[in-house]
Amino acid sequence: MKKLNWKKKQYDDLTIWMAEVKTVGWQFSIEKIKEKKYEAFVYYGHGEDHPIFPQGVYLPCLAQAQRVCDEWLENTILGLNKWI
Repeated sequence: MKKLNWKKKQYDDLTIWMAEVKTVGWQFSIEKIKEKKYEAFVYYGHGEDHPIFPQGVYLPCLAQAQRVCDEWLENTILGLNKWI
């Protein structure tokens, strides 16, 4: 499985990690919500970021949030390939 390449962006009151799949226009982001709590999002190319998990479900570490995004991407691609 190919892993996403993450880049950290630090703002005054917000820390975000971003990764892109440019060939299809998808963007993943992980937002640090509180100390040791992370929320994973995916952006499809229109509208707003969509949380990968329901609102209020947070991940306990950055590595787990990155793994969730990698797995979401892999499962989506495998699911799309089943339609072919």
